[in-house]
Order: sequence, then C-alpha cells, then structure tokens
Amino acid sequence: MNHVALENSPTMNHLQLSSLNLFSSQTTDRAPEQRSTETTLACLINSESSRFLPVSGTNVFVRREASGYRAALLSLIEFEKTFGVLVDYVYLGREFDQHYFATIVEENSSNHGEFVDLRSCAALLDERHAALLSYARAILNWRKTQSFCGSCGARTVARSGGHMLQCTAPQCTREHYPRTDPAIIVLVEHGDEALFGRKSEWPEKRYSTIAGFVEPGESAEQAVIREVAEETGIQVESASYHSSQPWPFPGTLMLGYHAQAASRSISLNDKELEDACWLSRKQISEGLATGRFQLPTDISISFRLIEDWYNKKDGESLRTLRNRYHKDG
Repeated sequence: MNHVALENSPTMNHLQLSSLNLFSSQTTDRAPEQRSTETTLACLINSESSRFLPVSGTNVFVRREASGYRAALLSLIEFEKTFGVLVDYVYLGREFDQHYFATIVEENSSNHGEFVDLRSCAALLDERHAALLSYARAILNWRKTQSFCGSCGARTVARSGGHMLQCTAPQCTREHYPRTDPAIIVLVEHGDEALFGRKSEWPEKRYSTIAGFVEPGESAEQAVIREVAEETGIQVESASYHSSQPWPFPGTLMLGYHAQAASRSISLNDKELEDACWLSRKQISEGLATGRFQLPTDISISFRLIEDWYNKKDGESLRTLRNRYHKDG
C-alpha cells in the first residue's frame, strides 16, 4: 500500500504535519476512564464489541489482502481458540464501536492471520492500522521489559488496564508508568545542499539525516546542536521544529527538525557514522538513478524531512523519483 504524501502548505500547523508521519494518525480514544476497575475491564473483555491484537516479540498479527495488510482483530472466541485463555493484556482504548486489547502470545498458526515483523510490513498497512499496531507493540515491549521493579527488584503486577505496573514488595509498592525515549532527527541545510550521514550496518548506499537521543538536562534543540557536532563536526546556527513521529522500534518519540549550518567542513568526531557528505538535489536525483544513493525507508520521519526540503524546488517530487528507482533493502 503506497502512502501518499500531501504537499506541505505554509498554513499547516505541527499537528497536521505530524499526522502525515506513519504511526502518527492515531484515531483510537485511549479512554482512561475504562481502566479504572477490574470489573469494568472484565465486562469489556467479554463484550462482543472487543477485539484482541496478538503480538509476539517484534511480530504483529495481520491479515494479508490484495492491497497489503490489515491488523487481524480477533474476537475473544477467535483469540482463545488460537492462543488459549487470555491471561495478560493491555487495554488500548476504543474506536467507533469497538474496544481494543493487546496481548503477548507465543506464535501459532491460524486461519485468522499471520505474524509479520511490523517494520517490514508497515508500508503495506493503512495509516489507521499501522498506528494501532505501533501502539500495541510499543506498550507491550514496555510491559515485557518491566517485569521487575527498578527500585528493589521485586516482581511487578499490572494495574489500570496494563498502563501501570506496581511493585509487589510491601516495603516498596512503587508505581511504574510507560516510558518513551525522546530522540531528535534533523535535516541540516547549507545553501542548496543538505547534510547526509551513513552507518556501516545500513543497507548498501543508504544515507539518512542526523539523529540521536536527547540526553538528561538538555532541550531537544540543544540535542540537535550536540548530535550534529558530535557526528559530523558541523556547527548548527539555527533550528526549527518540523513534526514528530512515534517510532515503536522499540519505543522512541522522534522529534524532527530542519536546521541551518554555520560551517561546511565535515569531521566524523565520534566515529558513529561511516561517512557524511553534503548533497544537492541534482546529486540526489542522479544518485537515485544510478543506484549510488538510497534514501531511508519512506515510513520514517527521516524521509519526510528530506522530502519536504527536496520538494521546495520545482521539478519532480522526491517520492516520484524514489518510486521510479527504488530498490528493496
């Protein structure tokens, strides 16, 4: 399924810009009031309006269709016939007349769907189901990694429909809530060129924008300046926020920026990158045509940042060029 990028307008606000990023078009009402009591949740679980999303490791449960994939949303009867009695779950919320629950399972063959890695199938999901599966995968990963209290080491138990884990030790009882790691990702410009970096573990010829985690005690904008300097030696003189994207691999919030460079001389200071370079739009189009340059996957905010910069000039859009010369990998 191809995701059609809308042309940005000067009047578009950050909410509209972020909604164009895959995994961001979340239409589920998280309905926190439904998590208040176990009785309420038990009624919902047994309701005909509830649907269950099985997740196994990095794999989500989907149905294959002619146009791509859809989330395989199972009734309780369908779920228990395939995966056994429902033991643990997270209440995701409601949409239209349905309530959604996510749960960790062991993979099992089923006529209702198949397990596929979310990263590999995301581009073939519609925006609504991509966002729902992203939400399920991210919060279940948090649940899986917080089985023990970070303060005392005792086991935790789920509360509030799975959105809080409480330490079971009587002397502790600490409450743990879902966490997401903020990271910046930035397209740096200088004149008519943009800065690109490459890591050795990426597919051959792939380049992308500069990214890194926000560290304690710094703002996102300070992280932009630091990460660009650490990885490329380039000094940033200004930065403007573009949009955000939840990135469920495993659980990051990507904060996208465009920035202007005060210098051009590249130095790979922390050796995190294998290569970094300045590229013009002409060099990018020629690189795509000859196979000497590959863009990041178009499910990522990195592609959006590059696309919005590239499309400021008249001519073929970046997505048109990418689709013409795209190679998997």
